[in-house]
Amino acid sequence: MGNPWGASTPRETDMLAPLDEQFRYHTWATLRVIDHCLELPPEALDHTIPGTMGTIHDTIAHLVGSDAWYLTLMTGDDSVGIREAKRLSLRELRSRFVENSEVWQRILAHLDDYDPTLPEDDDSPEVLHARNLLLAQALHHGDDHRTHVWSILGAKGLEVPEADVWMYWWSTY
Repeated sequence: MGNPWGASTPRETDMLAPLDEQFRYHTWATLRVIDHCLELPPEALDHTIPGTMGTIHDTIAHLVGSDAWYLTLMTGDDSVGIREAKRLSLRELRSRFVENSEVWQRILAHLDDYDPTLPEDDDSPEVLHARNLLLAQALHHGDDHRTHVWSILGAKGLEVPEADVWMYWWSTY
């Protein structure tokens, strides 16, 4: 698959190189999950197990849709959001994730330009200077739900390809 962000090497001298690398991994691993699931029989996308958030398809839709929502909160740009992600096919979700990964790349290249405030809602107070919160949440959330998909596959006796950071590094560098 190569490096999904297109760069040949990480930003070694950049103070943001570790964060940039984490988002590279987030993109690579999420695309690896989606690409693997695109090869499954359609009925396998309806598999679920206790302890996960839903079916394979719904979990991937949630992961991709939430990632887009974090981008909307970060940028204030509603056009990066995904309405009703569950209605999209895996191919459509993959396409949107690739597009939004490019938005993350642009954000990371100009990180000091972003200082979002999360508005108060029924579940949480207003959060000033939420940039780092959104970055951490995007990475954590993606990892959490990729693991759900792998757990479902393993519990159903299906192949679970490696998608950890070691495999990412060996596959891309």
